[in-house]
Amino acid sequence: MKTLNYYLWGATLQGILITSFALVTLLTFFAFIDEAGKTDAIYTNLHAAIYLVFKLPSIFYEYFPVMTLIGALLGLGALSANSEFTAMRAAGLSVKQLIFSVLKLGFLLALGIFIVGEWLVPMSDLHARNFKAHLQSKNIVLVGGEGLWVKEHNSIIHIGKVINERELANISIYTFKSGHKGLKTLLTSSKATASSDGWLLSNSQETIFEDSRLLKNKQAERLKANLIRPELLGVATIEPSQLSSKSLTQIIQHQKQNNLNTDKYELIYWKRYSVPLSALVMLLLAMPFLFGSNRSGGAGTRLFIGIVVGIVFSLVNRSINELGIVYGFSPIVSAFLPLLLFLIIGLFAISRIR
Repeated sequence: MKTLNYYLWGATLQGILITSFALVTLLTFFAFIDEAGKTDAIYTNLHAAIYLVFKLPSIFYEYFPVMTLIGALLGLGALSANSEFTAMRAAGLSVKQLIFSVLKLGFLLALGIFIVGEWLVPMSDLHARNFKAHLQSKNIVLVGGEGLWVKEHNSIIHIGKVINERELANISIYTFKSGHKGLKTLLTSSKATASSDGWLLSNSQETIFEDSRLLKNKQAERLKANLIRPELLGVATIEPSQLSSKSLTQIIQHQKQNNLNTDKYELIYWKRYSVPLSALVMLLLAMPFLFGSNRSGGAGTRLFIGIVVGIVFSLVNRSINELGIVYGFSPIVSAFLPLLLFLIIGLFAISRIR
């Protein structure tokens, strides 16, 4: 049975790898066309291509469930077209045994794509944003996926979290004496909100370093006209989908502490777990097409079926996610409902295999 497992796994992986390469290449090409429209004298086509290389893990992660479905149909479909499944069943193996053998690989793939989404995607996205940021300013460094350091004249600004382009958290401003001969002031604030006159700092404290003493000045609110250039914040602002579960948890807690809506972030958090399971369900959904009347179809037919089902899944998934946010559904329901619907469809189709 172990030899059979490896044989089925090899065919499945071969199909998924071919599909992944083709689909990622196609999606990256379309992304490059879109990115090329943003190029200028500083951000050239070459820079756009390098930027998209950093974004490859994100593209791969987002479309992996569909790649799994199409790849399984292509890889295992070739075995089905050659009547190899029929020979396996004639040798005494049941349909359930064959499906379970493939699903064991599915569990490993689900674990692998979870690791990609949890660690590789945030890390590569950080490199992508740093690459863009350095083209706009040599004095900005993004760190940890959420914060950044910026040098402005005699000041160094650290922003712990960029919630969005109008809201920052955990700000520290270090201002140095002329000639960088020592620290002049340290201004800290728990929150900064953009206003028409500049940035409104909440719960701020300014420490003034004199030769023989320290002076501290606390204010509930303080207005600072120039904190950071808007174009730098545009680069630093991170999409929630690029964050790890740990970072999403921290943002959700921050939003709740400030009585802000967390549905968007909670939905992304639960999708961190639903996406790997979706890949497993897509693998299960491919199995009914490998048995019965469809097994004689060529590779083109299986590819067409995979694309159609994949598009339907993507549309249903996105529609339920968006409707959940608009109508206030529970984020966990919005994240897992499409998965459960296609799981039921897959199990029903498998139960009808003879």
